Amino acid sequence: MLFFVACDNDKKQIEALTKETETIHDEAMKDMADMNRVARELKQTMMAAMMNPEQSAAYAEALTAMGKAENDMMDWMKNYKSPDEMPSAEALKYIQEQKALMEKNRADLRAALDAGKKLQGK
Repeated sequence: MLFFVACDNDKKQIEALTKETETIHDEAMKDMADMNRVARELKQTMMAAMMNPEQSAAYAEALTAMGKAENDMMDWMKNYKSPDEMPSAEALKYIQEQKALMEKNRADLRAALDAGKKLQGK
């Protein structure tokens, strides 16, 4: 009986973590849409303005961070596997790792977005 309770507990924990990870992912996707809009605006500003090397470097750095954050999101989505097909212990460890990766990616997206907005004076 104890085995079934433990398995059921793991299953509920996996389901909860999966839902949390999906929520974080959805929030990150909204941030990424905003970030991409800001990136387009930064590129337009760079093309239209006469910038000194320091200004240009700040814009390039922000755009590089945005590109990395977007690539990390795309890699995560491409490599993510549903934990439903895995044994419980493996699934629990996997979804914990995936949630941590998505939390980091969301933080990176937000940091890049904030850096871009700062350059825009927002």
